[in-house]
Amino acid sequence: MSRPRFSREYRTYGEWHKAQRRDSRYAKDIIRKHKMYPDKSLSQLRTLKISEISPALKSFDVLSPAQRDMRIRAVQALSDVRKGKSLTSAAKDQGISVQDALKHLGNSVYKKNGRWVAAKTDSIERGRWFYSNGKRVSVVIKSSKDASLISKYLNAVRTALRTGDEEALKPFKNVTIQGADGKDYPLETDLEKLYEANEQIEDSEFLPIYDDRN
Repeated sequence: MSRPRFSREYRTYGEWHKAQRRDSRYAKDIIRKHKMYPDKSLSQLRTLKISEISPALKSFDVLSPAQRDMRIRAVQALSDVRKGKSLTSAAKDQGISVQDALKHLGNSVYKKNGRWVAAKTDSIERGRWFYSNGKRVSVVIKSSKDASLISKYLNAVRTALRTGDEEALKPFKNVTIQGADGKDYPLETDLEKLYEANEQIEDSEFLPIYDDRN
């Protein structure tokens, strides 16, 4: 089955794309929407509102299990893009399409010289786990900065648990993470409490870094 005509003036999206000034706000808006919804016509793309169709703007807790899984894969792909991978390669490695990644990444990626580039930081909600007040907690966080801080903290925890040396935990004393729920969660740095909390987790070495909240 052939794809419907893109618009009255242009038979395909490719023809429309070649005829446009791609640096205009209008063109960028259509290009982004087409990446997410390649089967829609120009008139349909014009009426679509990113705020209504982008899962990136939804809080983590209201997503369906399938959407949460897609969000997790998308932010992992985003992290890889920040490390130098192309979005196409990063999305493929996470088992998702570029279109699905774009739906969950919103304005945290943008086109530059024909290539998708990642913003330095983002405010996409994601579920993460860490140790707080002597136990493992699952918290929805609101930014990539907090996600990066938690990753560094968990690496320090693994080092401390393996060596018995609390030195690695010192940078995280009196540090708190604010959840999307508005509560503050202090990072646990008491080594004895960390040993106790870790012993209650089976195969803690293989826990995924992201929490699906299930």
